[in-house]
Amino acid sequence: MDMKSHHPFRLASAGEDTLHFALYIAWRSCLVLKTRKAVRVLILSVFGLSLAGPAFSQDGKPLLVAGPNTIEYSTKIVKPLLDSHHDGDELSLLLKLSDILTNPEKGISINKLDPMDFIIYDILDKIKFGFLYALKFPPEKERVLRRWHEQFMQKNRADVYFAPSAEEIIGSRAAFGCTHYARAFIEVAKALGLVRNPEDLRYVVSCKADDYNKAMEEEDHKKTMNGHQFVMFKTDSKWIAINASKGESATMPEGFSPEACVPPRNIPIAFKSYPGVVFLIRKIGRDFNDDCRDDSLSALMNISRSGDSQRSDFLWDRFVFKD
Repeated sequence: MDMKSHHPFRLASAGEDTLHFALYIAWRSCLVLKTRKAVRVLILSVFGLSLAGPAFSQDGKPLLVAGPNTIEYSTKIVKPLLDSHHDGDELSLLLKLSDILTNPEKGISINKLDPMDFIIYDILDKIKFGFLYALKFPPEKERVLRRWHEQFMQKNRADVYFAPSAEEIIGSRAAFGCTHYARAFIEVAKALGLVRNPEDLRYVVSCKADDYNKAMEEEDHKKTMNGHQFVMFKTDSKWIAINASKGESATMPEGFSPEACVPPRNIPIAFKSYPGVVFLIRKIGRDFNDDCRDDSLSALMNISRSGDSQRSDFLWDRFVFKD
């Protein structure tokens, strides 16, 4: 959840399925299309409203798997670019990987949609107007919109931020958040053998310190806490955090160990891209195959409170900011 992805969670809950809003968007779509057929379809759809939606769950599907999409992208696009990067330093190579993944032409966001597009489409789809909104996008983006909505948004709209696997993200080239980039980073690194020891590369889940403090003080188990997903790797006995969606790194303190990330002691981390923001590490994968199971907003909020996707208790201490 990078910082630009936080507020849509609140918009998703605030913009519930209001018929007036949906009709307005549909009407605007007709104006854009400027076809009589679109207007006729709109009128017919009004008389066949249905709020029912298909049930679909991604539960249990692995999020970190280097399938054919990942292997093809890694070998055909990423590897030649890395081969031209002559600096043999491991950190430099991994930061270069982050730069490639976020590149607007070579990266994994060529078919990116604004998260709000998914939310608007979801609202309209429930009253059978989603296809009108989808028509505004080029074919590949339209396919991503429809597929991700069907697969990842049936339980909670916000799950589209967290449910797609690395293989799906890379295959669709539609990444738009820190979770997507962190998963893809790990899988490409695995596919190219950039980090050979599985325990030297980990997926990390964190939450904002002030959000956690407020939710804990209010004993609010429904509050959405913002946070950030990134990766961590070990080199020369030191652990370094890589902000995969921003191409930056932060060295962990001397003596840090991933196994120390257990309640109630908080482990803070900060990145230059988010000035003044302190993140609290909540869960670290055991190795580069451990996806931490943060595949839904519900699971992620549980992890933010307890470190366990199945537990909602506030187990960490209140974080005390330094003056």
